[in-house]
Amino acid sequence: MTRDTKKVWLIQGYNSLKRLFAYRVSPALSEAEVGDLLQRLAARDLSPAEIVGASVRKGMRNYNALLEVRKEQRERTILSVGENPHYIASLHSEAELADMNS
Repeated sequence: MTRDTKKVWLIQGYNSLKRLFAYRVSPALSEAEVGDLLQRLAARDLSPAEIVGASVRKGMRNYNALLEVRKEQRERTILSVGENPHYIASLHSEAELADMNS
C-alpha cells in the first residue's frame, strides 16, 4: 500500500467551534465500531435520563436521538454523534493529514 492510499480515522471532539481533542485511530476499525466509539464519547456528556432515552427504540416513550450516529458521504466518510459537545470521525489518507499539520 502506498503512502497516498493508506487511510486513518481522525476522531475529533468539539464544543461549539472549539476543538477539544484530535486522535488518529486505525482504519482496521469498521464504521460501526467507530460509531460506537463516538457514542461512548458523547454519552459522557449526557445525564442518565438522556442516555436511557437515547437507548430506547425510536418511537418509544422518552426516545431521543442524542446518541444517533449520523453519516455523511462526501469526498470522504464522515460520522458524527452529539449536539454540543459533538464528536466527529472522518476517514483520511495519511498524506492528507500530513498536509494539514504542515
